Amino acid sequence: MKQNHKKIKIYSEALCNSVDTFETFQNIKVSLNELTALSKKDLTINTFLKSKSVDMSKKMDIFTEAFKEVFDKNLLEVLLVMIENDDMNLLIDVNKSFVVLVKEKLNIAYVEVTSSAEMDENMRNQLSDKLSDITSKKIDINFSTNKDLIGGLKIKIDDMLFDSSLKTKLENAKSKLIGV
Repeated sequence: MKQNHKKIKIYSEALCNSVDTFETFQNIKVSLNELTALSKKDLTINTFLKSKSVDMSKKMDIFTEAFKEVFDKNLLEVLLVMIENDDMNLLIDVNKSFVVLVKEKLNIAYVEVTSSAEMDENMRNQLSDKLSDITSKKIDINFSTNKDLIGGLKIKIDDMLFDSSLKTKLENAKSKLIGV
């Protein structure tokens, strides 16, 4: 187990060292997320990578051919080393560690915004820019909707939650009235 932590650290640091811009980070993060989702959904990739009947160099050639046009060059190199070392089972943990390292390196805040209705692109950009100004960080933002909020927003910045939803305000008012 300890050996896995060392490997995860080595792979995620190698990826982190290849990132020097927010755009590169986003590109690699999206690719890792898609590969992780694909390997969970379609076990064909896992079966292929675990196969003893396919020569390692052939596996690496096939993987390279399949992903060379869509993956960042540095990401592909790290993934090929992981394949060669039979470490693709560490992909989820490498991805998590990579994100943590790059967030610190590039001064990025992860933000989750939940609203009661879909926000248009202009509103999303304005909110992202404002949050970037407030936090003095680049913003890696994810938007979602939850009709149960009734109105307002829930904004989670890293580990802090700001809840201005109407649902929460109504629940707080109810608690105060019952407590009286």
